[in-house]
Amino acid sequence: MKIVGINDEKCIKCLACMVCPAKLFIKPPTKTGEKRRIPFEDPYNRCIECGHCLSICPTDAVIFTDPEGPIQFEEIKNLSSLIDYEKLMKVLRSRRSIRKYNDKMVSEEDIKAVLEAMRYAPTARNAQEINYIVINDPEKIVKLRSAVENLWQKLLKLLNKARKIKFLLPKSLKKYVTDPSHRMSIENHLKRASEGIDDVFYGAPVVIILYVPPGLSKIMAGNDAGNAVTYGMLAAQARGLGTCWIGYAIEAINRFKENKEWLNIPKKNIVTGVFIIGYPTVQYHKVPPRKAQIVDWN
Repeated sequence: MKIVGINDEKCIKCLACMVCPAKLFIKPPTKTGEKRRIPFEDPYNRCIECGHCLSICPTDAVIFTDPEGPIQFEEIKNLSSLIDYEKLMKVLRSRRSIRKYNDKMVSEEDIKAVLEAMRYAPTARNAQEINYIVINDPEKIVKLRSAVENLWQKLLKLLNKARKIKFLLPKSLKKYVTDPSHRMSIENHLKRASEGIDDVFYGAPVVIILYVPPGLSKIMAGNDAGNAVTYGMLAAQARGLGTCWIGYAIEAINRFKENKEWLNIPKKNIVTGVFIIGYPTVQYHKVPPRKAQIVDWN
């Protein structure tokens, strides 16, 4: 989508388009009269295509190049009418990380619905640079699972070596390698894997991978992925599906180039998120409490 300018015949000079974060709409010097115009100037391509000007213009005077066009519905004028706070909190509180799935395949319609929700997640500077890979082929899921199990084996070897030279390590790293819970966790994962138990994707039939190209937005890439996955998870929940972040899969793909190669992820691109989707085999009945927040009011 590219903003081209203003249709002077439709423009009522309300100055609402001044909401532009790049300040590309210029307030005219003349206060009143038919000659008053709102110039749009972008000689350096600073427009981030956020669409604020399209969304706020009451007369559709902003000219743009995109066949899709903006979506309009009545509640957009009063967002609190879409869902009240109490209902929203029930939705947010009830989302859980699901680690038990049945073998029922998720329909393409449901997967596309989740991806559509993720399309509207905010990204830094509206870069919209996230690429997606959907894996619903059982053999490919097993292959990616094996890559994660291989990562666990390497981590366990690394922990064993690090413990022998712990006195040479920085304090933070020394604390990590001497904490028995980390070693125990990886050993348990590998034990279950040796027994044929899927301790990576928990039997989920769909894995979605997010990756981004290298560039200026990489600093905020993790935030962007967090936003997108959260949108996707809430959309999945609305369609009766369960989800879970899989952090080890992110590491396995990023650390070993052969995994990027078979997934057709360009070498310099960075995987920022991996999560699973499926039908839960568990039913939760309550919402557990959370830690009290630490808030400093200034």
